[in-house]
Amino acid sequence: MENSKIAALVELGILCRGVQVEPVGDGGADPGPHRFSEHSQLCRYEDPVYRHPFEDPSVAAYAVFAPDTTMEAALSGTRLVILLGAADTPQLRAALAARSAVVILFEPDERVLTRFLDQFKLAGLNRPNLFCFTGEPRSFDPPLQDMLPGGMFRLGTPAVFVTERVRGLYGRWADRVVAYLETLHYRHAIYGLSGQALNHSRPLRNIHRGLLYDQQLHAFENVPEYLTAPPIAGLRNRLRGAEAILVAAGPDLSSKLDWIRRNRERGVVICVNNAVKPLAEAGIQPHFVIINDTSIDSGMVFRHIPKLPETILVAHCLSDLGGDRFRQKYLFGSFLPQIFGEREDLRLHGSVISTAFSLARHLGCARCVLVGAQLASTNPWGLSYATGTVKDAPEAGERELINEHPQLCPVTTPFGEPLFTTLNFLDAALWLSEEIRVSGVPCVNTSKASILFGEGIEYDEEPVLAGRAPSMKDLFRPEPPRVDREEAGRWLRREIRLWTSVAEAARTLLGDDTPAMAAKGMAILEQLDRNNVTYLAERFRGFSNGEFYRLVFEGDESSRRKGLRLYFRNVLAMSGEFLGLLGNALKSL
Repeated sequence: MENSKIAALVELGILCRGVQVEPVGDGGADPGPHRFSEHSQLCRYEDPVYRHPFEDPSVAAYAVFAPDTTMEAALSGTRLVILLGAADTPQLRAALAARSAVVILFEPDERVLTRFLDQFKLAGLNRPNLFCFTGEPRSFDPPLQDMLPGGMFRLGTPAVFVTERVRGLYGRWADRVVAYLETLHYRHAIYGLSGQALNHSRPLRNIHRGLLYDQQLHAFENVPEYLTAPPIAGLRNRLRGAEAILVAAGPDLSSKLDWIRRNRERGVVICVNNAVKPLAEAGIQPHFVIINDTSIDSGMVFRHIPKLPETILVAHCLSDLGGDRFRQKYLFGSFLPQIFGEREDLRLHGSVISTAFSLARHLGCARCVLVGAQLASTNPWGLSYATGTVKDAPEAGERELINEHPQLCPVTTPFGEPLFTTLNFLDAALWLSEEIRVSGVPCVNTSKASILFGEGIEYDEEPVLAGRAPSMKDLFRPEPPRVDREEAGRWLRREIRLWTSVAEAARTLLGDDTPAMAAKGMAILEQLDRNNVTYLAERFRGFSNGEFYRLVFEGDESSRRKGLRLYFRNVLAMSGEFLGLLGNALKSL
């Protein structure tokens, strides 16, 4: 019989219930206290250069807490407190009294939660800054990652406090809860600083940030495909009921090539961009290759593969589209939809294997087999990839573990396999495993050495595929996209005029040897800061934003002139490159 107080908390939206944890102990009231957790914080595995993104030691993106942190000390450094164990303690009351703080309370045993409610009273919990949960962290529907807003994790680094009862009886459950919540903190508060958007921008300045250089280059380069490649709407449910083989570039891929070859006609092979080279070298043409990363580096693999006429490329419209390697391409994601049309997106996060799963769902596939989708390594100092990829091999050799950057983050699989991974891949694995769980699409992982696990994912080293891959021939005869070519031409000519004027401004400044050069340069720089040119230049090959910043903003007049020349040389070279691509694009009309 359900406890009425717990039911009332659920009804009020104060308590969320997941799958219940197997109860341990007598279920008596937890006497507390809440003591600071002894675990190694996840943020310790991030490169510490991102802790102070503005190079100001007084402004920290995340906090590393001392082992003996008190609640008072924690509340002075963060506004996000995690309490494991439902106990009426001074620490709980202090956290709740801090009106600007958000408190997340997790309790594994509903018997203890009931006794806690008898002590604390329902009214004491009905407050806007308290959220209560009971159950396994990977069991909520919707998932915790969708339920908890990203802004919550930008309030500060989670300060975790645990009671002795939870630490002693439910230690592994506590570890799972903390790992989940700290991964969400990484996702919402840290990744934006260390990911592609800003990793070439340090030290950060207040400039306009639109497309990355890589994305702008691909936007100009891809105009011919915008005119001919259809959107992925044409792929929806076209392979309904088929089984999909999702191929990633983990080290296990090398040992699975024969299995993929044997099953190619039984399932739809969807291969991520970094895994296509090993497959091609093994004589296996995947049915689909998928790329979502818009960086230049991610497309380099296409320079190392033969033409694949039986393979369809599915790509984000701002990524490398592989030149002539693929006979047919489908695009997702919109760029200038008023000109090139709206395109659907695929759900994705952190790793292209998440996009492969989304494509399988979009196609209507009934089951997915994961091959090489490990997102982890046995090497604590670098991720390993399949033989034949274009990824660099990680450094080898025995070193003592230090449990912080540059060591990778330790993870243990359900099979007891000790692995190591990046925070990005840890986050990607959490997102995808939760996506799989709530999707209802059963998945099979062919690797035990993988951090993709959970409900909806079973393990089978060589699963049996019973059906046959549906015919793909109609997918090679799609409806062309509807594009206003006249408007596309007007846009291209505007861009040509823009980049011609930018190039002229850079050329004029570089030819100025007068005493007024620095003042003129700073005035032009201010304009280019506001229209995204500076942000584009930050990722242009060979440009060092750190050197530029030191010369222009921290040096003397001579240093400033030198820094401005460095900047405008790169802007001139970048403008010339863009103008070449724009000219080719205009011819394609």
